[in-house]
Amino acid sequence: MLECPQCHIKYGRKLQQCPNCGAAAINHETTQAKPTALKYHQFLQASWRQPLQTPWRWVNPQFGWVTFAILLLVNTATISLLRAGWSEQVGAVAGVTGTQVILRQPVALWPLELRLFLIQLGGLLVLVGTGYLLKRYLLKQKNLRFDRYLTEISAYGSFVLLLTMAALLVTFMAGLMALWLVVILLVLGYLWLNMAIVVSLIRQPMAGFDQFYTVILFEIIVHLLLLVMSSQVVMMGLANLF
Repeated sequence: MLECPQCHIKYGRKLQQCPNCGAAAINHETTQAKPTALKYHQFLQASWRQPLQTPWRWVNPQFGWVTFAILLLVNTATISLLRAGWSEQVGAVAGVTGTQVILRQPVALWPLELRLFLIQLGGLLVLVGTGYLLKRYLLKQKNLRFDRYLTEISAYGSFVLLLTMAALLVTFMAGLMALWLVVILLVLGYLWLNMAIVVSLIRQPMAGFDQFYTVILFEIIVHLLLLVMSSQVVMMGLANLF
């Protein structure tokens, strides 16, 4: 049996193309042998060099989970460090030392604060989950598994890890003095991840719904949901201040 590289259905070896989407036949057994043995760092290196040519279909499907777990932790640590720097600065202006601020608010200044982690997780679920649902149901990729989808996005958008790690390093070294640089790096990371999801929607055979409209729908849904989420976070922050 052969497995289609696009919609992942299995069909007979005698066919030259997938009966569902028309993609060229690829021998799963012979293709899978070498790429599956790739280590995670090799997968990242390959995706940094040629993201659209990375054999993500045949690598360990857990690579996608690893990528997004690292992304969540690094982003959360960056924002937590910025918050800690802000609290220390406000405390210094009020005549309170940074040590006293930390002693008064130990939970709020943990490097991996749970609340920030959950906010980051919610944003990623909106972004990635919307792309997955559109690809699975609107573009009719019924056999698409979520872990495989995460691995595909990781292959196209793994450069985001470099941007987020650079933002964390800048925050650690310069703190609030480099706030705008950190914001730019995080925004670039978001745009790159958004582009990776768009590429994944475009690189599909026609399935009864034009990919152009799928991308437009994706952008509208995602940014409306993120706008609602961000407005709620801002309101909660203002409520805590006043």
